[in-house]
Amino acid sequence: MKVSNLRDIRRSWLLHGDAPAENLKSQLGLTVYRSWQRCLQSGLEAFQKQLPDNILSGQILQSRIDQRRDLISLAKPTMSYLHGLMSGSGGVIVLSDHQGVIIHSVGDPQFVSKADQILLKTGASWQEKHRGTNAIGTALAERAAVSINGSEHFLENNGFMSCTAAPIFAPDGKISGVLDISTDKSAYHPHTIGLVKATVHSLEKQLFCINEKEYALILRVHGSPEGLGSMGEGLIGLHEDGTIIGIDRAALALLEINVLDIGAVKIQQLLDISLDQIFDCGIKDPSKVCEFRTHFAKSLFFRIALGQSLKHPSHTKGSDHSVDLSENSAESDLHPEFESGALKQLSRIAIQKTLEKTNGNVSLAAKLLRISRNTLYRHLKN
Repeated sequence: MKVSNLRDIRRSWLLHGDAPAENLKSQLGLTVYRSWQRCLQSGLEAFQKQLPDNILSGQILQSRIDQRRDLISLAKPTMSYLHGLMSGSGGVIVLSDHQGVIIHSVGDPQFVSKADQILLKTGASWQEKHRGTNAIGTALAERAAVSINGSEHFLENNGFMSCTAAPIFAPDGKISGVLDISTDKSAYHPHTIGLVKATVHSLEKQLFCINEKEYALILRVHGSPEGLGSMGEGLIGLHEDGTIIGIDRAALALLEINVLDIGAVKIQQLLDISLDQIFDCGIKDPSKVCEFRTHFAKSLFFRIALGQSLKHPSHTKGSDHSVDLSENSAESDLHPEFESGALKQLSRIAIQKTLEKTNGNVSLAAKLLRISRNTLYRHLKN
């Protein structure tokens, strides 16, 4: 919207308390309008000079950083790459945790010094109730990517900035953190929000891969076969009973479900196909493209693979090496308790489907399942 109109709204509403007329609400934008309402309800004053620090330090801050160590490790190289793209333009790339506390940042020195003056630095909370309308806090509140430019910031002191941020969702649907790019308002570019969204999308895919060991089946999905393997494909992680326990936003949209369905809805409730048939596709040929229809008659294309919990039951905590449990290994070297523990991690369905695939050949099934033949015999006997 025009700067003059925005200044008028700030004076009439935020300074004098006169709510904007209906026609001005649309000019302000629904996201900013809702955020300003929340800020007023929190008791913030747009023109106040002194604000509480709301900044963590010492062991409390270190604990926050440690809790998001995996996310920081994933984000650091990408943030450095973004900084290289922006180098010289003046700005800072910021990573916050799920509560808006900054846990890592990288930026141009000349802008970092200005950012420090408004506490845009590690340890500071940028929730709306602490910093007013801003990209980090508003992205958390809206659960969506946002750009806040210049005087759209609720606090007058933050009006020199343009900032764009998007929440980073973990596969379980919870917000893991927020990625933000902040610059001087004179450097604002409408394409920044696309850059932030693409970066966050990449980070979310990496978070999904970190969690692959939890999934019995991994489904890659797209609306066209050519889209599989592209940035636009969706990722779904299933429990052995078909429950969706991990999913990214692309797959949520394709399946037309929401985050509340994670951990509650089974894939066979959404597709016109049984769970056994889905397992069949994963066991027979992980590279095959399968076309399934949803219960809404929508065609989707999948690649299906066994998850780490089925493919590598022999991985043990505290070891960087897997133990070969195939029939070629020395069975006398396998501790009975270890074999039992490995077998418990195997899906009953996976064992059944593997035996069907091998036409009852126990030796071949054991080799595919990476357990000893004797272990599989004991399972069948029981």
